[in-house]
Amino acid sequence: MAPPNPVYQLKAHKRIADPVHGLIRLTELESKVLQTPIFQRLRHITQLGMASSVYPGATHSRFTHSLGVVHNATAMFDVAYKNWMRSPDQCGDIDADLLFSEEMLQITRLAAMCHDLGHLPFSHNLEIALDWLAKENYLPHSFRHEQLSEVMIKELLGPTLGDLTNVVSGLIVNDYTELGSCLFPAFLVSSAIDADRMDYLVRDALYSGVDQGRYDRERLLDSVIPYRTQINDQPVDVLGFKSKGIESVEQFLLARHRMHQTIYFNPSVVGFEAGLRRAYYRISTDDPPWELPHVYLEEPEKFIDFDESMFWRQLKSELTDRESWLMDPLLNRNPLKKYGPFYYTLNPHASSNDEIFSLLKTKQLELEDPSNDWKGKDHWVYVENKRQVLVDPLPQSLSGEQESFEDASSLKNVVILVSAKGNLIDPTDASFGHTFLPHITDQVYHRFLFYSHKKDQDRLRTELQEILPMYEDFVIHNPKDLA
Repeated sequence: MAPPNPVYQLKAHKRIADPVHGLIRLTELESKVLQTPIFQRLRHITQLGMASSVYPGATHSRFTHSLGVVHNATAMFDVAYKNWMRSPDQCGDIDADLLFSEEMLQITRLAAMCHDLGHLPFSHNLEIALDWLAKENYLPHSFRHEQLSEVMIKELLGPTLGDLTNVVSGLIVNDYTELGSCLFPAFLVSSAIDADRMDYLVRDALYSGVDQGRYDRERLLDSVIPYRTQINDQPVDVLGFKSKGIESVEQFLLARHRMHQTIYFNPSVVGFEAGLRRAYYRISTDDPPWELPHVYLEEPEKFIDFDESMFWRQLKSELTDRESWLMDPLLNRNPLKKYGPFYYTLNPHASSNDEIFSLLKTKQLELEDPSNDWKGKDHWVYVENKRQVLVDPLPQSLSGEQESFEDASSLKNVVILVSAKGNLIDPTDASFGHTFLPHITDQVYHRFLFYSHKKDQDRLRTELQEILPMYEDFVIHNPKDLA
């Protein structure tokens, strides 16, 4: 006997109006999480960081985004159940009783709700500075927001989540031990096409005032299915998409690419973000007015107060006292002198010794990496290298006729496309047909931008003199190699 649809078993305790999805319904347990100080902190963490300096409407928060991810995860669960009921053979011999249980859906929704709890002010922008601080031994080690999210869930939400604490926090940091064979929730929360990206693309486009993030959400949702495959020769159930939905899959990936080019990698946005990162690093190395982030791993309750209002207030005070040149771009929004962007597309399977790429990377490390010059005075230039991998090919078969994968992480940037007969299809294979995916597979898109104060623009051009003629010649003679 088939299990009932778990979406219909959840009891709504609270309804929240959202400009993107309409009414978002939360269970009683989720409502308790909503009311905690650590989740309320997300009201004061902007989704797009410094992008509002260029797109004034982009002031939306991680709070509303997190609720949107809950809504999308539930919609994907609902469609997966219905598609399994219609075409069970296409899905394989999934463990439906485990996957489509009310508890599994609740776990997925909680992980979707809490996946961004560990974000520092201005979201991802400061994370690279943690690498610099660790390199110079101001931090014992570097880390990303997922590790902070895990600590916040375990330490601050543990009393609320009870027995679900470890499995929810494990989903955030890719520890699927407690999920057993059911990895479907893991890929709903984080994968090439997940509930997270399905929300932020539309939400970011709406608040930024652009259309590039829009895609056919209903058609994409209609393609969602659970699918049984092999990881370490063990059967597991993952997130798949019907092959007939390839156009909506393609549209989604293209929307993400366009949003990176328009919003996330916008040269002016990148300049403000890199300046913020530099200011945070410099202030954090000299009697900082805030705790360095590793403290929050030991004392998570202190993290609640480290939001953007506190950070920005302290930052303004420190930059003013130091008479830093970064006051102009960060506090007064005065533009910087920029060279670039220098585009480069690198196939990761090819040699990384390409002369142009090596020169750009070497110059980035020479100018941008922390050094004693950074600590003594304001460094006069900074560099940003944005890289993007759109989609990976399906891993090679490891177990005969059925695809098998060595570990779950190898699937994170793979689209699991399933034929009507239940066979895996690689959408990045040119023989599949008309999609553009074969042309972007395995390509790592790099974009180097060099920034300086206007008074130092001649100095910057001198620094790049070795690169500029070679790069211009590269552009003329190798246009097909450019992103």
